[in-house]
Amino acid sequence: MKFKLITLAIILAVPASSYATGNILNNNDLNKPAITQATEPTQQSTLDYIGNNLGISFEVKQNFDKNIDPENSKSNLIVDIALTNNGKFDIPTSDWSIYFGISRNFKNQINNNFSIVKGIGDINTITPTKDLKPIKAGETRIITLKLNDWIVAATDIMPNWYVTSKNLHPVIIESTAGIVDKFVKPFNSATRKRYPQDIISLPTAESRYDIFKNVHLQKLNDFAITPTPKSVSPLSGTTTIDSSWAIAYSPQNKQQAQSLQQALKDQLLKNQIPTLVNVSKAPNTKVIHLVNQDLGKEAYKLDIEDNNITLTGENTGLFYAQTSLISLINQHGNTLPNVKIQDQPRKHYRGFMLDVARNFHSKEAVLRLLDQMAAYKMNVFHFHLSDDENWRLEIPSLPELTEIGATRCHDISETKCLMPMLGSGPEIKTQFYTVEDYKEILQYAQNRHIQIMPEFDVPGHSRAAMIAMESRYNRLKAKGKNKEAEQFRLIDPLDQTKYQSVQHYPDNAINVCITSTYNFMEELVTQVETLHKGIQPLKDIHLGGDEIAGAWVDSPACKTLIANTPELNNINQLGEYFFNRVNGIATEHNLDMHGWGDAFIHDNQTIKMKGKLTAQVWNTVWEWQSGGRANMLANANYDVVLSNAPFLYFDHPQAPDPQERGYYWSTRYTNTEKVFGFSPANIYNNIDIYQSGKKIPDVDVKNGTLGNLPSLKANAKDHILGIEAALWSETARTDDQMEYMIYPRIIAAAERAWYEANWEKIADKNLRNQTKHQGWVEFANRIGQKELPKMDKYHDHGKDIQYRLPMVGAKIVDGKMVANTAYPGVNIQYSTNGGKSWSNYTAPVKITGTNTVQLRTISKAQRVGRETTLTIA
Repeated sequence: MKFKLITLAIILAVPASSYATGNILNNNDLNKPAITQATEPTQQSTLDYIGNNLGISFEVKQNFDKNIDPENSKSNLIVDIALTNNGKFDIPTSDWSIYFGISRNFKNQINNNFSIVKGIGDINTITPTKDLKPIKAGETRIITLKLNDWIVAATDIMPNWYVTSKNLHPVIIESTAGIVDKFVKPFNSATRKRYPQDIISLPTAESRYDIFKNVHLQKLNDFAITPTPKSVSPLSGTTTIDSSWAIAYSPQNKQQAQSLQQALKDQLLKNQIPTLVNVSKAPNTKVIHLVNQDLGKEAYKLDIEDNNITLTGENTGLFYAQTSLISLINQHGNTLPNVKIQDQPRKHYRGFMLDVARNFHSKEAVLRLLDQMAAYKMNVFHFHLSDDENWRLEIPSLPELTEIGATRCHDISETKCLMPMLGSGPEIKTQFYTVEDYKEILQYAQNRHIQIMPEFDVPGHSRAAMIAMESRYNRLKAKGKNKEAEQFRLIDPLDQTKYQSVQHYPDNAINVCITSTYNFMEELVTQVETLHKGIQPLKDIHLGGDEIAGAWVDSPACKTLIANTPELNNINQLGEYFFNRVNGIATEHNLDMHGWGDAFIHDNQTIKMKGKLTAQVWNTVWEWQSGGRANMLANANYDVVLSNAPFLYFDHPQAPDPQERGYYWSTRYTNTEKVFGFSPANIYNNIDIYQSGKKIPDVDVKNGTLGNLPSLKANAKDHILGIEAALWSETARTDDQMEYMIYPRIIAAAERAWYEANWEKIADKNLRNQTKHQGWVEFANRIGQKELPKMDKYHDHGKDIQYRLPMVGAKIVDGKMVANTAYPGVNIQYSTNGGKSWSNYTAPVKITGTNTVQLRTISKAQRVGRETTLTIA
């Protein structure tokens, strides 16, 4: 899983692991120049001057060589990095280095007397060589850099480049601070293509209009509840709630009645709030009844008629009945249409995963997310708390996990902190959830019937934990406590293995052949279980298991283990060995273990694991021949959660636009309509296009081009537990950026997780797509007219929800400008004077006096979307 770079092959030819010297990270790549560097010592004043005055621009010149046969063309990415001295003085040649982030691999190279060196992860350096002449005031130097793969989005480049030198304080280069848009040059019609076969077009105002014109404005039905209820039976008449009403409670459901009253206070005026009364004193009319009755897991009924409202269900079912009632109040106010609703979810796993390891997100942002998940009846929050870049949860018995593992700063030795990956800048930042933070999140989720499933990714993606535990080892060893030092160590110091992970780390897989690794896992599980006690008992724990990149080959500890363990024949079985052992730990704690699906498939075959396991399947890219993995695992008796990356990974851009945030390794983009159109009932109904944009023909499905696509056995259907959407946060550095990526796509994910649409059951592809589009038009209207305005009214935990507003489609038709957007009901504005003033668009309008019009959407809360320009011929 995780963030997949476009590179599909693991690169093994990298410098030797620093474990051989007993040091967790030697960082030779960051210190070793391609040729002799400048040696003149740098002054702090020079760094300050560079930070304030060096203008940097980054421009993609080409992604591939157009002169090569398109069928045989390989990526040949060339970029220009321009360094301009905008100050009044020369920039001297000395031993300074610029540290910059880019999510691409490359070979060390020299250009224009600069040495460019690939470091760990996304960090790289630009350093003057001895032949570089001072950069004069006003002068620009161009560095031409050759990279692997392609770049078609600005967020492939990280912000906050900084300059430093030995023993000096690093300084952020102001021209790169904050956001990348100000120094990454616009992409043109050639550089927006990844490769010659790439036929996905760059959106324009005109092309958007043509796409959106079939998504017309329509009146919402009276029961526009999201997710859609299973059965809705309208009745005649209406019911009006006011302060003369009562909420009748019993001792069994008093807490739920109080929760309902609070929810009504958030929606209604003060003179419309019912009072709480004991059921024994409740009147015969104008009553909201809460009836505890088991209708099935998470099932509920909501009856509104004759001045009585009845919510029926058991615990979670009652909560969902309340959620649907609040949805109707949000639509209609205190006068509701009479109705009988019977509802229950298609599946009982409806999840969302948030990665807070790559980039941290505040407790407040997490609480806002839990509120939105509850509003849409999602019930599992998968909390990705550790990865290579950081560890984010306080474990009291292992303080180094947060003292070191949650801290970023510029420290080549990584003894004080981890290097600042993903454009986080050189200043020291320690970001994690304290025990009290985590308990608050647990209680908040518990009150909203959401299960927290923590994830600690092992054995790969474990670099932060490894560095932290090596710090612990060094601390205790220095005190002569050798046995205690070894207790939780995660490396074999004699391991000489050369490997590199997909994210360019040569040292991120904990050693699975040493006892101390399992001591660590036992301690971790025990401590996390303790955190959950008394709030929400820990039921499931996710332990990752993905993307183990050729580790342990030359580990003496592993060679010894294989030699002394009859069931182990080679290094390829160590992953299975590890997961059987950690699953044993989970089982001893009465926990169900989850892992990424690739942990349980080797050589395209499922492996046999001991005990109960849930596989989260993400790798379903059709041309990778992995689209059948979910069925393969379910047929092998694994429980399966569907997280099909092309449809459910929200780290992908929301449009094929270079200015849209996100990586695009499994698909060029994933918009809300694509999420809505995902079919969990039959995963092969989702076969649509290749990554290039080319439609997948039926013959490719039949002839094996897509690999093994096994049918789901009848007795395996119950092994498909449900679906989970996910946000990996490499490009989401702030809470606002996080919410931009999540909303409104999560609403569509919640719809598909709960409600099985009629179109999903249609066998004929053309008819299915036609009916699906009709469903999308209704849903898009629901988003535009109801759900986004509802988010505009939400102001809890510090701020509004910063959802992505759609862009505008526009063109000239019969001499007038017409405009539309993806979600009918969202307000559109236009400007004919370069954005100096804006007018509301309500009907086709004749444009005079200019040949360019700027257009944007605007929310009820006066937030604006990205602008687009319509050029009038």
